[in-house]
Amino acid sequence: MSDYTNPPSGERHQGAAGGPQGPYGGPPQGPGYPGQGQPGQYPGGQGQPGQYQPQQGPQQGPGSLWPQPGSPDYPQNSQQQGGYQQGAPGNYQAGGYQQGGYEQGGYEQGGYPPGGQPPYGGFPQAQQWQPEPKRKRGKLIPLVAIVAVLAVIGGGAVFAYGRLAGGDQPAAVLPGNAVAYARIDLNPSAGQKVAALRYLMKFPSAKEKIGLNSDQDDLRQKLFELIKKDAGDDLADVDFDKDIKPWLGDRAGLAAVPGKDGEEPDAVVAVQVKDEGKATQGLDKLFADEKDKPGRAFSNGYVILSDDQPTVDAAVAASKDSPLSENAKFSKDMSDLGEQGFASFWADTKGIALAAGKRLTDDQRAALPEGSAAAALRFDSQYVELKGVVHGDQSIKVNASDAGDLIGKLPDTTAGALALSDGANLVGTIWTQLEKSSSGLNLGELTKQFTAETGLVLPDDLKPLLGKNVAVAVDKETSNGPKIAARMETDPGKAEAVVDKVNNLIRTRSSVNIPIEKAKDGDTLVIATDKAYADQVLRGGNLGQTESFKQAVPDSSGAVMVGYVDFEAVKSLSDRVSSNKDYDALRSAGYSVRVTGDGEADFTLRVVAK
Repeated sequence: MSDYTNPPSGERHQGAAGGPQGPYGGPPQGPGYPGQGQPGQYPGGQGQPGQYQPQQGPQQGPGSLWPQPGSPDYPQNSQQQGGYQQGAPGNYQAGGYQQGGYEQGGYEQGGYPPGGQPPYGGFPQAQQWQPEPKRKRGKLIPLVAIVAVLAVIGGGAVFAYGRLAGGDQPAAVLPGNAVAYARIDLNPSAGQKVAALRYLMKFPSAKEKIGLNSDQDDLRQKLFELIKKDAGDDLADVDFDKDIKPWLGDRAGLAAVPGKDGEEPDAVVAVQVKDEGKATQGLDKLFADEKDKPGRAFSNGYVILSDDQPTVDAAVAASKDSPLSENAKFSKDMSDLGEQGFASFWADTKGIALAAGKRLTDDQRAALPEGSAAAALRFDSQYVELKGVVHGDQSIKVNASDAGDLIGKLPDTTAGALALSDGANLVGTIWTQLEKSSSGLNLGELTKQFTAETGLVLPDDLKPLLGKNVAVAVDKETSNGPKIAARMETDPGKAEAVVDKVNNLIRTRSSVNIPIEKAKDGDTLVIATDKAYADQVLRGGNLGQTESFKQAVPDSSGAVMVGYVDFEAVKSLSDRVSSNKDYDALRSAGYSVRVTGDGEADFTLRVVAK
């Protein structure tokens, strides 16, 4: 028999439209083949959709798959050639073929029954069987899995932090011309590891999805198993204990470096290794099915990987002469950041703009200010924290930083709030900078029509609303409808005039009737959806002294922006939140931004669990 009818034992392939194709290699050729399938039966029996299987393994001859002369299913009113029907679609009735193709559902629309060839047009010509080409995994997919093993699931918003171990960080083996960098380190103290697992186990979905049982679980192992399950065939043959654990270190880093000839940045990854020989074996297995294998090189206890070998070689050479750890801007940012925690990030905003290739014009690049930022992820058994520093435009000056004091005086029944200091000054400064930029924007012309239609003048009408300090709050009490208020420390007369202008505009342009109630004193205006609530917000409260607020916003002094959410209070506002088990594990969240010098600021974002 020909190779056509004798494929290698055990081979099965996918059909062109998702159905089984059988061992013969590809869609049929030749005229007269039916198109989209209609409901029908598989030839030779009453098989259910998708359940047809030959009684035995591959056999010689077409009879193993098709009705044979003399059988009850063999067509009686047609011409045959080589045991197959010849004629127009629809002639085959005994075997269950219908006009248009094969059984819908059993072999999908447009698919083929086992054998991969049509019954029309005669016995197909013998051809050499060709194995299906290996499926390409996509560049660096296994590599991403390795790095992800060291990271923590974002859906649970859980991150670990601890003291740094000895030895080089990834920045020491990555190029100094990098414009962005991310690093993870799974070497916290034993107490921190226990705290991380205890925090994770507070969230039912994370506990269930990761498969956590106790605070003694190996988090890396659990995460790898989860990633392997989600990856499907890509990591099916990779065993963590045999192929990953023997060589994988605690740290990994990713750097974006300028591409060649003005192209977009290249990604270069550094993964810490404990044994280069075992790492070579493990990586060979990870990339075994990769057609275009990534470039690879070892350097000072790390394996460096990228899409191609020239990029890797260039990165290794550059890092020996000028590593990222010696980049002055990077070093200052990381020094100001302090403890880098479980994960850290850094970016040079101007460098990213210059390396963005054709995505930005020269004018757009020139308009972007010099700047950089760094952040670290840290966690305690009770909270997750993102701490960051920013170095940017020194022309932005802040004259007030009382957002923390203002938000702290809101009622302690507040479900959520946002406070901003020196908003009027900030809007004016940013507006002027945009007008002076070389981007070609003419904000005056752009807002002229808006002013003609609404009567609102930008940015002038924004300034009295933002004033010196402004806070917006939502109360958890909803018995008489949502309670929302804005407290503005400003010129009450000017702010009230703008509020009236906006309120009249809403009423004349729409059918929406939003109640606007006011309360004011010599330097403060409060507008709210409820008169009693407006008076309450004007009198002030003790939000800043509540335990939930203090845990979420540990230091609000000198802040120019503060945000806060009480998850217990939010549950009273939303059925969706109140029915979510993960929300039930949360207590509060908060963030604060402080200006620490000319063009310098820091920020903190924290999520607190019960």
